Amino acid sequence: MIESARIQAAIDILDEVASSLSHDGPAADVLIRKYFRTRRYAGSKDRRAVTTLVYHVIRDWGFLGEMAAGNIRKMVLLSLKNQATEIEDLFTGTDHGPALIDDEEKSFLAQTHEKKPHHALNYPLWLEGRLQERFPNDFKAELDSLNGRAPFDLRVNLGKATAGKVEEFLTSEGIAYHKGQWAETALVLAENIRIEGWEIYQEGLVEIQDEAAQLAVELVGAKAGHQVMDLCAGAGGKTLAAAAYMENKGQIYAFDNNKRRLKDLKPRAKRANVRILQGQHVDTAGGKRQNILSEHAGRMDRVILDVPCSGSGVWRRNPELKWRLSEAILKQHCRIQKKLLAEAWDFVKAGGRLVYMTCSLFQDENEAQITDFMAAHKDAKLIPYTEIYKRNELKTLSCLPECLALSPNTHGTDGFFVAILEKIHD
Repeated sequence: MIESARIQAAIDILDEVASSLSHDGPAADVLIRKYFRTRRYAGSKDRRAVTTLVYHVIRDWGFLGEMAAGNIRKMVLLSLKNQATEIEDLFTGTDHGPALIDDEEKSFLAQTHEKKPHHALNYPLWLEGRLQERFPNDFKAELDSLNGRAPFDLRVNLGKATAGKVEEFLTSEGIAYHKGQWAETALVLAENIRIEGWEIYQEGLVEIQDEAAQLAVELVGAKAGHQVMDLCAGAGGKTLAAAAYMENKGQIYAFDNNKRRLKDLKPRAKRANVRILQGQHVDTAGGKRQNILSEHAGRMDRVILDVPCSGSGVWRRNPELKWRLSEAILKQHCRIQKKLLAEAWDFVKAGGRLVYMTCSLFQDENEAQITDFMAAHKDAKLIPYTEIYKRNELKTLSCLPECLALSPNTHGTDGFFVAILEKIHD
């Protein structure tokens, strides 16, 4: 593909992205894969160039969309202009490239398009209060980090390997890395690499997982012989991380309401040599869900509750999430979180713990949920994360000092929140 054809490809994909954002459709990466699946002539360089432009526009969606009144072609034109690209040489209307720039578009490009503060920091204005609530200090630096590049983190599977063994492999392959700052299992690679072909991946010695998630599982305190439930297991990353601490002794149950997310858990568990796992699909609500889960009431030493949320802590990995979010969707997340907290508490035995997690920055989904839960459950005790994690340099951004709130700027991890709730003995 010549460069002009790549630009037209990006425009075509972004048209689909705009529709998807409006109708809660597939994510941009899904749309990109679908686009190129029917265009085998496009090489890896073509896919990379088109993807880069698509995400450049998505990351600046608020500003570009406002300036261009949602016109995708104008948004791409303005994005290219801001990148100092020679636009007229590319919009020629020939060789599968975009049509010539018309007079109205020339007038649009000739205007001054000044970024307001929320444009420059690339967040929806309606979320400003919530973001300032999380980041009363260093607001600009924190938001800049949320617009930055996410690291590529590996989790060492303690059930099959040591960090030293994985480091030997990385060194032998000439792969630059450094140890994670917080999680004992984390190794951070200098660049994104496809690892599916690695021997240590195929043998289950490593998984891809952000350091924040690894640290959250460390705070669960799962031990050999425990009965552990992961109620919103998804693809099972935290399930497998917790199982590694259990040394294949005890039982860990993974539940999710999405069969597709759970389907890879069994082969991943086999690769990781996890023999204590039971994974099962459960409905969102209703009698079938209750029948499946009721047998676990009051039996769990640990319940992992990584609830559905806004995903605001992972904006640098998935920038379109911020443009998908609305006040109504956020309130819906909060309602679901509240229900899941109440439901999960029933499975915790006296003296056991529920560990509530989100990849959200917003207090609505974090501290407010914990405060409300504590007010409604007199048998709950909030355990300081510092009781489990002893290194004093790990400081929280949470207004509840017992809870751990992380951010890309302060901690170098995804934005994440962890609260540890212990059920008091009668």
